Order: sequence, then structure tokens, then C-alpha cells
Amino acid sequence: MAKSDDNQSGLRKFAPFLAPSERDQLHGLLSFAGPTPEGFAESLRALARSFIDDGSSAKLRAVCLLVADLLEQGWDVSFETEGLHFKPPGIETSTQRSMEDVKLRIRSVLQVARRRQLAEPSVRNFITRMERRTLRTPGVKSSVLDLIDDGGALANELAMVNIRPDAERDIALAELVDPVVEICQPGKRCQDTGLPLNDIWRYFRHTWAHEYRPIPGRQLLVLIRNAARPNRPVMGIAMLASPVMRVSVRDNWIGWLREAAETHLFDGTWQPTTFARAITKRLESSIQSVRWDDLVSPEEIETPVDNTVLRLEQKASGAAFARDLELRAHYQTHIEVGGRVKPMRGSLKMAGDDTDWLTASEDLLFVRKRAELLAQLLFAKQVFRAADLSGDPTAALDQLLAARTGQRAIDIVLTEFRKAGLSSRVADVSICGAVAPYNELVCGKLVALLLASKEVRDHYSARYGSQVSVIASQMAGRAISKPADLRVLTTTSLYGVGSSQYNRLNLRSADHHDLDNDLRWDSIGRSKTGGFGTLHLGADTAHALRQMAQTLHTSRRVNNRFGEGTSPRLRQIREGLDAIGIASDTVLHHATPRLFYACELGADARMSLMGMASEQAEPATAATIAGAWRRRWLDGRARRDETLAAMSTLGPKSVRRSLIAGSQDDLLSDLD
Repeated sequence: MAKSDDNQSGLRKFAPFLAPSERDQLHGLLSFAGPTPEGFAESLRALARSFIDDGSSAKLRAVCLLVADLLEQGWDVSFETEGLHFKPPGIETSTQRSMEDVKLRIRSVLQVARRRQLAEPSVRNFITRMERRTLRTPGVKSSVLDLIDDGGALANELAMVNIRPDAERDIALAELVDPVVEICQPGKRCQDTGLPLNDIWRYFRHTWAHEYRPIPGRQLLVLIRNAARPNRPVMGIAMLASPVMRVSVRDNWIGWLREAAETHLFDGTWQPTTFARAITKRLESSIQSVRWDDLVSPEEIETPVDNTVLRLEQKASGAAFARDLELRAHYQTHIEVGGRVKPMRGSLKMAGDDTDWLTASEDLLFVRKRAELLAQLLFAKQVFRAADLSGDPTAALDQLLAARTGQRAIDIVLTEFRKAGLSSRVADVSICGAVAPYNELVCGKLVALLLASKEVRDHYSARYGSQVSVIASQMAGRAISKPADLRVLTTTSLYGVGSSQYNRLNLRSADHHDLDNDLRWDSIGRSKTGGFGTLHLGADTAHALRQMAQTLHTSRRVNNRFGEGTSPRLRQIREGLDAIGIASDTVLHHATPRLFYACELGADARMSLMGMASEQAEPATAATIAGAWRRRWLDGRARRDETLAAMSTLGPKSVRRSLIAGSQDDLLSDLD
């Protein structure tokens, strides 16, 4: 492990809080020259397991686990006099490194955590159970392997199509490849094998390049199956998930950032009168979505003044302090052996028809949130009124955008647009790709396109459109349901250097008579410096850091409850890193840039997210999209001899082999 130069680009220094003896012990482990010895990361983990989870030993245990994770992820680590030096791998911009080199490096790093997960007894047992041929439907023994198509047989069928006249080709391909959408729901089973659909999805998810971690929030698990083949084999899988709250590339593209809004007003994309009406309506809607009767008077809601805002800010600070005392008392009462503390969920255990939302809104967490938000909203209302936004929108917007108070007021309302959009009208495509042998037929593009289909959007609306929002209801003091009319889908490239799956992914209505509107995925920008995440940190490390955070604060501040904040895992790890003296951003900020893609579900999708359009065209059906995909991509790919040859090596055995070996060499998912 070579010593790092302090002036080297990308170097990050850390000085963890360790006793002198522990610092010497860690220095002895990490003070060597040359490449990292084979198995060194696992040796660190073994050492960490020998430490007791109390006092300073817990700190050293957390540091050892952290270093082990980062080493396996390709970080350079060394121990200098003043502390640890870490350098993330990132993406080198040298012309000597091709796109494939970058993908290979990232894929190999991700494989470390994936292999470790596939070796876990619970995961091995799950895979074995799914592959075991068992009587699951009357008179038929089945296995998940029955849902993986035989690549050789499919290639032979395509070869037969290739010798038919061109006039018959379109119909012949449809009779061989007929994609259908199947939504996974708890308790629902596959009609062909009797296996739970959720388990089928999870099995194929384990074939992806990175480990499988369940995520909180909304999620829709999707299987794409070939209805034209025996057992309707799985062609690909996808998942729609709750989007990340703050993504500057996406937010700028939609118009949720002030700089973007100002640009749209300047170039005439947005009309000042329309925009002024939209932000005024959004502001009033947000105010009415907050319970305020115990905080301010009706007169103060109608005509807020400086004192109103100040009093609300003081109320929020008082509630935050009182809740901190509650968390500390809970910690002292419920701390267990090994430092475990059960979460403090609050009085609301679960939402139901008889939930007392008024009482739930009086939880100290929500008193703080209500007072805090209301202070911001009433400040914005006060500023807009002073600028006469409703009377002279053009002059008012010029004035607001030129002054700090006006800029802050606009920022507040744009944040409300973002919160409303992300809560119900934007979804992130967190998983999307093809399953062997269909990856050779460009089925990753098919899966991405089908996520915009009527079937998927109707399922999403049916599942979440009537669902009571726990957070919004506690903020309002009454039951609140939000619409689930998807307007935009977003995703990022795993490799940060381009995506063959999403590049040029465009079906034009001019080329396909049965499509009423163009359907496309667009590249919307690239993060310049990477983002924040925990993908590179393992479960043991997260647990150790969580314990460190609780010890420092003598409280459990992340309780995995609605309203406490987004991404509990990220917040827990951040607090733990800070607790051991390591600046959290320097570990959580990965140096891998991301490319962002988006699919607008309708011509005015972005305008509707800004409250300036409401009409939505009828979406295309899965059958219509599949037909266009066959003509646009499948027809040409199926004519290639090299494609048919590659398919012949893929099938149940190649998938099973990849899961047993824990490698991606054979396979499958179109992850880029």
C-alpha cells in the first residue's frame, strides 16, 4: 500500500478518535509498502470481530471494518503520522482508459460485495429453495429455472424466422416473442410455476452486478415475460422506486431550481403571469396542507408579519430540544447488551381508518416540522405580497429574483413543487435490464420502454393513488392521500460513462403508426463530481457505525420512522463516521460521476410538475410498445449470426452457474 502524496488529487485525510495504544495497533496493521496483501481486508474483519463492542475498542472495530470495505472497493489507504489517508478510485479521464475499461473496473469492485452476499447462508438457502424442483401446482413439479428460456432453442426458432419471406416476418416474430408486463404483489403467485412473484423477482435480482438491498419507500417490482414461449420465461426485470429527494441534474432539468426557473422566464419558455399564478397556488396549497390551528391565528395565515415567522421558528426550536430529551431518556431506558437500542417509533404504530391524525400531529417531531415549514411558507407569502406578485407578475418576478429575500421566497416554493412531485408523480428506475438469453436481443431497451406503458402506470396508480400518506397526514392533522399519476421516470447510469441501454432509446410516432406520441429516454446531464451513497459500505460496517453514533449522542436519533428524514441508512452511517472523527462526506461522497436519464410521460410532463399544465395523453399499451420494439430492434438483432451463436450458450445452466460462482462472467443483466 503506497504512501499517498498530500498534494495528490483526490487525497482525503482522516484522523479517527483513537487511544494512543489503538492508534499504534492500527498503524502496525496499515504501515507497509507495496500493494495490499491478498486477503488483507478479510484479516481486518477478523480482527474487528475480536473486539468488544464497548468503549474505545468499538471505535477501532468500526475503523477496521471501514478500511476493509474501502480496500475491497479499490480505495488506496495508508496510515500517516497525522492519521489515515484515503483516496477513492473514481473514474480516470485518461484517454488510455476506454469505456469498457471503466465498466470492468466498476463491475469488479461491485462484485466483491455481491459475492459476499451470495455466500451468506440465508441467500444460499433462498437460491437453493427456488431452484429445487418441487410440487408447487397440482400435478406439476416446478423450479425457478423453468422461467429461464433455453437460448439454443430460441436461437433455432429465430433462425427459422430468418428464412421466411419478409412479408411474414413481423407476424412470425410476434408469435415467437410476445412481451407482457407482470406486476409482483405480496401473496401473488406465478400461474406457470406456483412460485411467489416477489421471490421470482428477487432470484433474478441476485444475478445483477451489485448486491441486493431492500430499499424503503414506494416500490413497484416488474417482471417482463414472453407469453409466446412455454412457461412464459422471464425476459427482464425492473423496479420503480421512490426518487432521491435532491438531485441537482434532475431538479434543474425539471425547473425546480431557481437558476433554471430564471432561465426559462428569460428565454420565454415560461410566461411570467402563468408562473406567478402557479407559485401562488402552490404556496397556498402547501399552507393548507399543514395543521396550523395550534400554532398561529387565521389572521396570521391570511396576513403574516415578521413576528409570526419568528414565533414559529422559536416553536420549532423548542420542539426539537424537547424531542432530543425524549430520545435521550428512551436511550437510557432501552439500551441493551451490545449497545443495541430499539427504535423510538412514537405513538403512531400504523395508519388505519381509525387513526387519530390530530393527536399524531402533536408528536414533538411533527410539531417541529409543522412550525418549521409554516415559518418558511408564511415568510414567502409575506415577501410575495410585498412585491405585488399577483398584481404585476412581470415586475414582481424581476424584483424577487434580484433580491436575497425574494430569491429565498422563490426557493421555498420551488422546494414545495419538488416535494409534491417526488412524493407521487416522479419515480426512479432503480433496476432495469434483461435476463439471459434475452440480453442478446436488446431486451434491456424493451424493459425501459415498457415502464412507460399504460399497464405499469395503471398498476402504480392503483397501488398508491388511494394510499394514505403517513407523513402528510401527520403534518395536516387529517388523512391525506396523494395522487399517483406518474409524469416522469428517471434513472442513472451505473458506470457514469454512457449507457448502451438508454442511449438513442427513442420510438417516434412518425415511424410507428400505432404510437400516438413519441416515447423516448433522454440524457439530461451528468454529475461533475459524483454523488453520495453507501453502496460501498457493508452491513457489518453500517451496524458498527450506528452503535458509535448512539454512544456519542447517548440517544438513537435515526429510528426508521416516517417523517424523521430520508435514507435512514445514509443518516446512520453519516452520524457514525462523524462520531469516530471521520468527516462523513469524504467517505460517503463517491468519486464516480453519474449520467442521468429521464423519460417524460407526455409532452407537457415537466410543465405539469410546475403546476403550469394538467393534460396528460393516453399512454401506449405494452402490446403497442412491444410491437414497435420488435420492428425497431429485435428484427435487426435476430438476423445476426453472432447474436444467435451467443444466445446458444445461455440458459438455465449459465444463470445457475453465475449464482453458484458469484461472478457475472456468463451473463445476464444489461446494467449499463
